[in-house]
Amino acid sequence: MEIPQTLLHVLAFIGTLVCLAVLERTFDFISFHFTTPAKPLHSYRRPGPKPTYALITGASAGIGYGIAQALVKIGFGVILLGHKEDELARAAEHLQTLIPDEHRAQADGIVKIIVMNAQTATPEEMEDKLRATIIDGELRVSILVNNVGSNPIAPPAFRDLRTYSPEEIDAMIDLNARFMARLTALMLPVLVHRGAGVDERGMTYGTHRYSLILNMSSGGQVGLPWLVMYGATKAFNLAFSRGLSRELEADPETRHIDCLCVVPGDVKSQGNSMGNTRGSPDSKTYGRYIVERVDGAVRRGWREMSPYWLHHLQVMAVNRLPERYVTRGVSDVNKAKIEACNATSKPKDQ
Repeated sequence: MEIPQTLLHVLAFIGTLVCLAVLERTFDFISFHFTTPAKPLHSYRRPGPKPTYALITGASAGIGYGIAQALVKIGFGVILLGHKEDELARAAEHLQTLIPDEHRAQADGIVKIIVMNAQTATPEEMEDKLRATIIDGELRVSILVNNVGSNPIAPPAFRDLRTYSPEEIDAMIDLNARFMARLTALMLPVLVHRGAGVDERGMTYGTHRYSLILNMSSGGQVGLPWLVMYGATKAFNLAFSRGLSRELEADPETRHIDCLCVVPGDVKSQGNSMGNTRGSPDSKTYGRYIVERVDGAVRRGWREMSPYWLHHLQVMAVNRLPERYVTRGVSDVNKAKIEACNATSKPKDQ
């Protein structure tokens, strides 16, 4: 049977459109992951002689500390929030050595710390410490990084949900979800202040500068076996971030605040050092990727991003593969981590 000429033309046209779409997405993927802006996060920098700060939770180690290092290297000040004072002090001391030469005159004020336990902090404690550091200290904060998160349960870290106590479930929610939501609500009035000019005290005013909220959602998009509560609380962060970004964009008074969720894959860090998948970046490298990719993600209108190219491909695969393959892949990854943890916890032969 001969195929009508018109049908051939239609099929050829459809094929051309598909090829163009694939080429466009491929080019966009390469452009996003393998080009770096000359001045990362420049639109979030307040004008004037005083530094612009980022408040980073869970910042004494891991991805949060990696982000802090990347920000200090490009001239931002950082406020490190964590619950281990000695670890925060060591992190701050090292960050001082990374300050660029052109900002050396302000070195003493570039790094600040807030000691706070995200799992147990009350609303009153949060407000008092933020006010004392940011408002009373007249710090110009344009970036909030909601990075804090952990698995605050009794060992082993990988467990069936049926073994969780009510207290462990509450602790997970308090640390990974409740604190982030409360902190963001407290910080929004600070981020609304745009800072387009500088008065005689070095304080900013005006209307044309932007602010940024970054929410970390490690494992929140997949659904992790044996880490059910951790993944669920991080999924809250993802939904929270999507909803907040749309809310901010819809209001003219807050439209200048960009809100972006970061969706990591496997990252080698202090809290995730065993059974890592091949090609996993370390937290320092991953922090740099985040800082370098934000501008591209915001420019594209994205609500979330995976700043490392391999993680991005993994997310695309998870969204397209049949569920049985996703379940098998995710289960195999976490089984490998369980085996690695078990191997390190076994007593050595005498």
